[in-house]
Amino acid sequence: MEFIKRMKKREFIEMALKTLSALLASFLAIILMEGMIYAIELNAIYNHSTVAIFYSDKTTAYCIEQEPDQYFVICYDEEDKTWSGTGDTLYTKEECENFNAKNIVFNAPSAFIFSITPIHYVIMVLFVLVVAGFFVYRFVALKKDYDRIIKEFNETGTIEISNL
Repeated sequence: MEFIKRMKKREFIEMALKTLSALLASFLAIILMEGMIYAIELNAIYNHSTVAIFYSDKTTAYCIEQEPDQYFVICYDEEDKTWSGTGDTLYTKEECENFNAKNIVFNAPSAFIFSITPIHYVIMVLFVLVVAGFFVYRFVALKKDYDRIIKEFNETGTIEISNL
């Protein structure tokens, strides 16, 4: 019986480590995927946008340095909840400071502001829940197997472990 208890403990520790590594890998996958989405959207605004709305008092202008003293501008209109960019037009720092915008920020917008939407959060949660659910299922199945083995040992005094 002591052998069964040690084996059960080892397998549960192994399963816990697998669960932890799978959850960490899923978080890493989420971070990499969101980074990829952020880069794609930022590149799309840089290459395909032609008009930026930086003249409104409800606009935040994000000035992103491309070259020394050359800034690409992305604007977020808080009223329309839209993003726009200046395309391949670059501005100097002085020109950026003279924009008639509510806020002028000299860095790129974070992914939480720019590319992550509520749908992304729902998908992230569902993905982590699926991974966690799989391992909960595995823990329950492992416990049932060991309960069966212990019951069989108590009835017959022998242990028969099969791979079925």
